[in-house]
Amino acid sequence: MMSQWRQESISHTETLLFTSNTFKMAAVTELPKMNQELAGAVREGLELKKVETNEKNILPTKEDVEVEKQHVERIHEIESFDSTKLHSTPVKEKVVLPSAEDIKQEKQHQKLTDGIQNFPSENLKKTETTEKNVLPSPTDIAREKTLQMAASFDKSALHHVETVVSNDVRVTDAQ
Repeated sequence: MMSQWRQESISHTETLLFTSNTFKMAAVTELPKMNQELAGAVREGLELKKVETNEKNILPTKEDVEVEKQHVERIHEIESFDSTKLHSTPVKEKVVLPSAEDIKQEKQHQKLTDGIQNFPSENLKKTETTEKNVLPSPTDIAREKTLQMAASFDKSALHHVETVVSNDVRVTDAQ
């Protein structure tokens, strides 16, 4: 398969012929023509500004290296730890009993809940509830009537009146 000639299209402008040992590029006459203005710009190149290159190589500090080294050592110690060197420890379980006050409170609470649950409802008296209808006071009624009267007032019954402004001021002595 490798000894056969293969022709692959690499791009729009260039075609390569591959064999198992060598490759041949297309002839210059077969290449597409370049715009003269573009070709001149490529030959001349661009004038770039001169800039100083500052290379920044941030190396870790001595403390950073030490911290990382200690971290790696701890991880290695944990990974290589022999758990067979550990001793089993007996567990002492302590039973905490409630105090006399706690027992007394719990008994009282239990007695109250039992009394509520076992209360005979037959001993209760029948009562009838009466709902009272509270009527508004006379001042509330008068206020409401005033608002209704103001809203339904007939303005067409009013007469036009000229206002007379007087600037005469009389002063009287108070004794």
